Amino acid sequence: MSNQKGKNNFTKYFIILSIFMLFGAIAEWPYGYYILLRWITCITSILVVLQAFEKNIDWAKVVFIVIAILFNPLAPIHLSRSTWIPLDIVAAILFIFAIRIL
Repeated sequence: MSNQKGKNNFTKYFIILSIFMLFGAIAEWPYGYYILLRWITCITSILVVLQAFEKNIDWAKVVFIVIAILFNPLAPIHLSRSTWIPLDIVAAILFIFAIRIL
């Protein structure tokens, strides 16, 4: 049981980091920030998907697989800044919901 709790805490720390970074992406940063944001958000999304599979939360599986693909740093999707800002905000809000279900 404590191993499960430790895994949940690990995931929650990543989620909190992602939320702050996604909201922070609204400001102007060097390009390296956005690369790091992609890595952190993609990894966090995968962690949430794994938790969603363990808890059988279907909507979270689909939503966070899409977020992982969208923020994938290995095959990046190039969008304009005006498109990324709303996506960053929506992803951050979805991570807030994810904290509540995990």
